[in-house]
Amino acid sequence: MQEAKSKIAGVGESATKFETFVAQSVLEQYGKDFIALLQKNIKDRQIVASGKLESNIGLDIDEAGKNMTITMLDYFDFPNEGVQGVKFKKNAQGSPYKFKNYGMNAEGRASIKEYIQSGRAKISDTYKAKRPKGLEKKKKSLIDTQTDQLIYLIKKHGIKRTEYFNDAFDTVFSTFAEDMAKAYGEDVALNIKLISKSK
Repeated sequence: MQEAKSKIAGVGESATKFETFVAQSVLEQYGKDFIALLQKNIKDRQIVASGKLESNIGLDIDEAGKNMTITMLDYFDFPNEGVQGVKFKKNAQGSPYKFKNYGMNAEGRASIKEYIQSGRAKISDTYKAKRPKGLEKKKKSLIDTQTDQLIYLIKKHGIKRTEYFNDAFDTVFSTFAEDMAKAYGEDVALNIKLISKSK
């Protein structure tokens, strides 16, 4: 897993002990709302039908309650920005990602095979055009042949841009700065009261 985009800053650091009662609560709520909308977008836009992307989103608020980190699977940005195909770019024009060949590592193949076996993908080996070297039809099991076919089509046409992450971020964090500034101001007042009572 990697950090999604970057750490989302909360409130500023301080050299003295400062309790972030309100700010921490607001930060946590933003994180929960963001994850909920991410998961909704993933479902609604039918991204990665295995369900792994949706179920592997983490939220971490540091002990000081000043920074929030969202973690997702390494490939989270591929369906967000899209990936240009080896032959076609239409699905992801302007994307920074592009398939360079028709190969796929063992982990990726296993995931595609699992997807087909789940019944969520309907694929048959009916593509008659000449295949790239290394993907010629050989004596294989039906599932392996179907896996080859789906990998070939994905790599050829690319992955469609969905902006599920960008849209969730823009929606949830549209008033983040204002809300955190207000929460931080309330925390300043609370900390001053606590200091005054302790004297």
